[in-house]
Amino acid sequence: MAGAANKARQAFKLKGTMPALNTLRLLTEDIGAIEEQLAEHIAQTPRFFLHAPVLLDLEALGGVPVDLTALAGALRRHRLVPVAVRNPTEAQAERAVAAGLGILQAPQGLSERSVPAERAREIAGAAAPPADAFSHKESASAHHEPPDARPLNLTVRQPVRSGQVVYAPGGDLIVLAAVSSGAELIADGNIHVYAPLRGRAVAGAHDNADANIFCMSLQAEFLSIAGHCMTSDEIPDAQRQKPARVHVRDHQLVVTSL
Repeated sequence: MAGAANKARQAFKLKGTMPALNTLRLLTEDIGAIEEQLAEHIAQTPRFFLHAPVLLDLEALGGVPVDLTALAGALRRHRLVPVAVRNPTEAQAERAVAAGLGILQAPQGLSERSVPAERAREIAGAAAPPADAFSHKESASAHHEPPDARPLNLTVRQPVRSGQVVYAPGGDLIVLAAVSSGAELIADGNIHVYAPLRGRAVAGAHDNADANIFCMSLQAEFLSIAGHCMTSDEIPDAQRQKPARVHVRDHQLVVTSL
């Protein structure tokens, strides 16, 4: 009877969606250089990346071979959790499986080729700063809009609660209610919060250093624009819990009063 009851009880639900992931876009196959810059980047906000799942995007490497077993080991040494690769060649896919990683192919039209020309030139050969190699919590459902597409702004009227991730691909994110601690806002453009901003806010998600974060009461746990980061304890006391603008100046985040 117990066996029959167990068979009747549903054991799991399998969904075809995926939670937000940190995406590591590889611009070189040099594992030593990747680990060195990654260590510098993680040191800025160590708790934010603790045991965080990581997706490895291989598109910028083309067919260049990369030691994914060694790379996965390097990520684990820094208490990251590599889970899959995206945009691999056949040979890279075989190495990924051998390294215990999953394979995620980007749908047609969602490749790095659709990002702005400045980013494409950077991938093609320009030196990237350490922060640019690691982008925060990129949703698997994100749509990369072509450069000539009209920005798609997203307006959220309900409170954003802890554990929720809201992403505005290709445009601004406008939130008309409070953002709770543990929630996350992500936008390719600006973020506007006409209420208290707690939780995390990531603007200029695809290296748009001209993006801004605006809010009526700055209480965020983590802020990022185009890879430049700031934690809650780095927010100046003069702007804490007050209307504020967060933006990039001289390659670092600054907070000014509204």
